[in-house]
Amino acid sequence: MRQARAFLGSMLMLFCLGPAVWADDFRIETKVYSGTAKSPVSQNTTLFEAGYVYDYLSDPARVAVFDRPHGRFILLDPARKVKAEVKTDDVRLFADKFREIAQKSSRPFMQFAADPDFKIDVAQNGDLTFSSQFITYELETVPANTPEAAQQYREFSDWYARFNAMATPGSTPPFPRMAVNDELFKRALLPTEVQLTIAATPGVKAATLRSEHNVAWRLLPKDHKKIAETGHQLATFKPVDFDKFEPVAGAPRKLAAGR
Repeated sequence: MRQARAFLGSMLMLFCLGPAVWADDFRIETKVYSGTAKSPVSQNTTLFEAGYVYDYLSDPARVAVFDRPHGRFILLDPARKVKAEVKTDDVRLFADKFREIAQKSSRPFMQFAADPDFKIDVAQNGDLTFSSQFITYELETVPANTPEAAQQYREFSDWYARFNAMATPGSTPPFPRMAVNDELFKRALLPTEVQLTIAATPGVKAATLRSEHNVAWRLLPKDHKKIAETGHQLATFKPVDFDKFEPVAGAPRKLAAGR
């Protein structure tokens, strides 16, 4: 019976998302901390399977499915049993307009965020520091299992940074994080810990956030079960417009450098 349910979930997933593509399967558990707090402000599990990405936020319970082959995010609210779809073309258009606005801003922080230029220091152990007078990223890293895994992580992280900016009004432009992603990809690295420091400047409050990432290069049985459940939800949840769906990304995750 358990195998039958897993098979049914797989069939529903293929029906909703389309044929699987060749890619690595792996998982990342993330915890985000604000300032010196000992308890995380956000926790999520991100599963990469067959070219798709399933991002599970724990509180509130939300799911974001990144369906790159079909150019979309599908957002799920298990409590209300609703789903919303956002096209990546719309996300890209928003990001392009956001960059134009930031470039024309009178605030130096926004001008920098539109076209970030970091000083990059690389330690022998692979740790990276991206420094500037406005934003600093400090990263501990691990080598990607394969070049494909590095590409998958970079692609998802870039798109999620854009989507976060779109879903969270007043957010920081995604381009500094995308510059970090680009360097990680070039070096075939994934982050295991990221500290983001934003300096206080006119119109910008100082902030420090740290994210921890537990990377594992295989999916667990519970992960496959969760993905099968998501397949059923994709097939059965009621579709709603994005503006009627609660944003998946809250402010703490918006600033979490590890996304």
